[in-house]
Amino acid sequence: MHSLVIDLNAEERAFDLLQWVPYSLLSEYDEEAAMCGKYSAMQRQRSDAALDEWDLKNPYESSEELTSFRELRRLGVYTDDDYFSPSLASDAFYRKTLKQHTATSASIDGPGPARGNIDPIRKGTGLDAPNAKQGFRPRRPRRCTRS
Repeated sequence: MHSLVIDLNAEERAFDLLQWVPYSLLSEYDEEAAMCGKYSAMQRQRSDAALDEWDLKNPYESSEELTSFRELRRLGVYTDDDYFSPSLASDAFYRKTLKQHTATSASIDGPGPARGNIDPIRKGTGLDAPNAKQGFRPRRPRRCTRS
């Protein structure tokens, strides 16, 4: 014997909802079927199928702000202890912060303007070459100052 307790009120509500679906119920309310959970199972299956169909037609897309926040978290600007704030997002805070962060990191990590442009005529020879090593002169000793 199963120890599963069926809520008959929930079964009646499920039966009432199924009444709106043409040809889904071929008989009147049956208390024995309700005791087995038949109506709630049918309604759950119908509801899940409708939600799956809606999800296929309407795929989830996150907002630009949420995408920016997640990118900032991935870059280490925010940690898991920092939470997304809708009030900050309404002012495009996360997009602006990401734009500033990428501009700052690009200027620090990226090539300088002289090294980034390769002369097409010389085809990257000398200091324009992408793999060029710059040599540095050794520092000259200081001259003696007047004593």
